[in-house]
Parts: sequence; structure tokens; C-alpha cells
Amino acid sequence: MTSLATLIYYPRSIGLLTNGIFAGLGVTLNCVGVPAIKASSDPLPSFIKTYNNGSKLAMTNIFIGTAANAVCYYNTKRTKYLYAAVLTFFSFPFTLLFIAPVNNELFALEKSGENYDRNKVSSLM
Repeated sequence: MTSLATLIYYPRSIGLLTNGIFAGLGVTLNCVGVPAIKASSDPLPSFIKTYNNGSKLAMTNIFIGTAANAVCYYNTKRTKYLYAAVLTFFSFPFTLLFIAPVNNELFALEKSGENYDRNKVSSLM
């Protein structure tokens, strides 16, 4: 028979790791990435490159972290794992509702070519 601690060891560790990576990504983007992008003479290409690299890592961490915490909740029925799963997943719809519209405006400006409004880009960041 497998003990409960052994049964949730890996999903709990994975959940903690992915949540930590996601938090670190957010702090790094807010404290390092965005100020550097804003300081750039042409911020839109910097934003696009940062977004393309960071979004893959963020989405992967959201879904793996949610699944790992859900497995822990399933095995233990402890509400702390349910809260962790829900709060980890909540980043996804929050991004779709509030962040994606701004990002879509920035992507549309990028498609307009070299003569986009740099003031509008700065205001969106």
C-alpha cells in the first residue's frame, strides 16, 4: 500500500515548482522586461519578442500547475490544493479577459508596418 505522502509527493512538488516559475516570470517581466521595453526607442518589436517567448512558458506553467494541484486535491480532499488549482488556473481566463485585448492592439499595430504610432504603443504598455 502506498502512503498518502508518497502518492502526492510528485504532483505537489510539480505544482509548487510550476507556481514558483510562473510567479518568477511575472515578477521578472514586471520589474525587468516592461521597464526595458518602455525605455527602448522602438518598444513594439521588443514587446513582441518578449511576449512570444514568455507566453509559452506562462501557459505551460498554468496548465501543468493546475493539473498537479488538482491531482493533490483528488488524492487528499484538502481544500488548500483545490484553492491552489483554482487560483493557478484563474490566470488563464484573467489573461483572456483583460490582458489579451491590449496585446491584440499591440499585435495589430505591429502588422501596420514601420509607421505605427509609438505614443499609442507607449500608452498601451
